[in-house]
Amino acid sequence: MKPCNFEIFELQADLYQTMASPKRLAIVELLSHGEQCVGAIAETLDSSVSAISQHLRNMKDKNVVVTRKDAQTVYYRLKNPKIIEGCHLVREILLEEMEAQGRKARDYDEETVLTN
Repeated sequence: MKPCNFEIFELQADLYQTMASPKRLAIVELLSHGEQCVGAIAETLDSSVSAISQHLRNMKDKNVVVTRKDAQTVYYRLKNPKIIEGCHLVREILLEEMEAQGRKARDYDEETVLTN
């Protein structure tokens, strides 16, 4: 058997590290519905524009989001929509585990996850 090439695992771990923030996961969820500007994201997540800008800068540096500028406004969107599929899969695993432990999971459907 050939030795394992860890390059893909290192890249995967780097992506997980980038996403290891509840705020960034919420940003991904918001952007799964389409591009948004920093101000709209900050308002929805009840955060400061500077805090959200910092998260978005990190996510852009790691190729999670891309930008489009329209006059003075910068819009962000997911670079690859498959990232939301991964986030939803992990969420399903966590909810199944909660139920298996007898814990009641709140209603976390995709439409209301950011409004509850």
